[in-house]
Amino acid sequence: MSSTDLLNALKTIINDPYYKENAMRLSRIHHDQPVKPLDRAVFWIEFVMRHKGAKHLRPLAQNLTWYQYHSLDVIGFLLACVATITFFVIKCCLL
Repeated sequence: MSSTDLLNALKTIINDPYYKENAMRLSRIHHDQPVKPLDRAVFWIEFVMRHKGAKHLRPLAQNLTWYQYHSLDVIGFLLACVATITFFVIKCCLL
């Protein structure tokens, strides 16, 4: 990409009304909220304080061991199944 390509792209974005309309539409969608962000933040802080840490909202993943968290137990089980099936298929085909 050369500097002239970049300059032409910027001029297109600045002068083409399509980009402005699309940005305005996305802005309206983003700002269409029933509650202001500060009020929502205050609500959640007070909610956590009322429920003493809100343990029911914490992810259960924090209680998993490292190999369960990374699904290594599932991967190991599936590899063992594939190895067992492969072993039996090879044994049956060779006999």
